[in-house]
Amino acid sequence: MRRLRNRAGWVLALLLAAAGAAQAAVSVQIVSPVAGQPVFGKTEVQVAVSSTESVTSVEVFVNGKLVGTATQAPWVVTFEAGDQNIKREIKAVVHGASGATASNAVLIQPVQIDDQLDLRLQQLFVTVTRGQARTLDLGEGDFKIYDNGKRQDIITFGRGELPLTAVLLLDTSESMQGERIKYARRGATNFLDGLKNVDEASVVMFSDRLLRATPFVADKKVLAKALEETEATGGTAVNDFLYMSLKLLEPRVGRRVVILLSDGADVHSVVPMSEVLWKARTGQAMIYWIQLDENKHKSYVSSWRSVEENDEEYKTLNKAVEESGGRIEKIANAAELEGAFQAILQELREQYVLGYYPSDIKKDGRWHEVKVDVQRGGVRARTRDGYLDF
Repeated sequence: MRRLRNRAGWVLALLLAAAGAAQAAVSVQIVSPVAGQPVFGKTEVQVAVSSTESVTSVEVFVNGKLVGTATQAPWVVTFEAGDQNIKREIKAVVHGASGATASNAVLIQPVQIDDQLDLRLQQLFVTVTRGQARTLDLGEGDFKIYDNGKRQDIITFGRGELPLTAVLLLDTSESMQGERIKYARRGATNFLDGLKNVDEASVVMFSDRLLRATPFVADKKVLAKALEETEATGGTAVNDFLYMSLKLLEPRVGRRVVILLSDGADVHSVVPMSEVLWKARTGQAMIYWIQLDENKHKSYVSSWRSVEENDEEYKTLNKAVEESGGRIEKIANAAELEGAFQAILQELREQYVLGYYPSDIKKDGRWHEVKVDVQRGGVRARTRDGYLDF
C-alpha cells in the first residue's frame, strides 16, 4: 500500500512538473495600457509574448468578455472602450501550439472626479500631417510631450476614429437668410450623418438670442429636426453662445469639439471675447470655425463697442480657435459649406489622442505651454497650445 502511495505521489509529481513546464513554455505581459490608467475610445492593447514554442493566438478580454484575438506578431488587439468612466479588467491569454497557456491582467481605474483629486488628465488631440495629407502611421514612441518645457510621461495613447462629443454652433442671424441657411443645413446634416453610434452631438442655433438647442444625443433624427425647424432672424451674438457651448462641454468625457459657423461679426454679445478665451483655456474642447468670408472681415462700430474694440474681439476669436488645437476653415461662398463640414469631420476621424498627468501642477492660475514633438522627419503636429492651471 505504501509502495502504491509512493508511486501515486511520484506520478502526481511528474504530472505537476509537466504542467509547470507547459505553463513555463509561454508567458505574456500587457505592455499597454498600464495598470491604473483610464482609457476611453478606441484603445490598443499591446502584448509582449515570450515562448519556447509556436504561439497560435493571443486573446484579449475586457471585464470577462472577449474583445479580440491576435494570431501573429505584433500582438495587438484594438477594442472600443467608449466614453464610460468605469473600472475595467483587461486580460490577455496566450495559447501555445502544445496547448500551453499563460495570462496577464491589468486593472484600469476610472478617472476620479472629486475635490480630493489633484491630478487632472490632460488630453491632447493631435493632427499630424505629412505634406498636405494627414497620417496615422505613428506609434506612441514617436511622440514627446513637453509641459512648460518639461518632458511628460504619456499615459494614454490612441488614434483614428475616437468617439467625439460635438456642438454644432450655427449662426442663424438675419444675414444667413436664403442660400446661406439652405447650404448650412445641408452641410450640418452631412456632418451629423457621418457620426458613429458612440458619438453625440448638440445642435445650437443662435442669432442675438438662442433660437434652438438640443441636448447631447446620438439620435440623428432629433438633431436633423432642430436644423429644419429654425429660420434665420435677428442679429449676432457669437461670444455669448460660444461661451455657452464651451460651458456645456465641460462635464463631457473624451474628445470635445465646437464647430462654429459664422462670419465672426459679433454685434450683440454681452460676454467679451476675453472671457471666451479664458473659458477655452480652462477646458479641453477644440474649436473649429467655418468662416463665411465672402466679403472678408470689415471693421465696424456697434452699440457695445468701438471699431477698435470690435477688431480686437475678432482677433481674440481667432486666437481662441488656434490655441484650442482647432482651426479656421475659410470658405469663399455658401456653396462650399458642405465640403467644409465634411473636411472637419474627416480631420476629427484622423487624429491621435495623447494623455498625460502634468508633473508640475500648482493650481496658481498660470498658463502652461504645451508642445508636442514628433520623432519622425517630414511631419508636422498641431494640437492646443496649453491650458490654465486651476
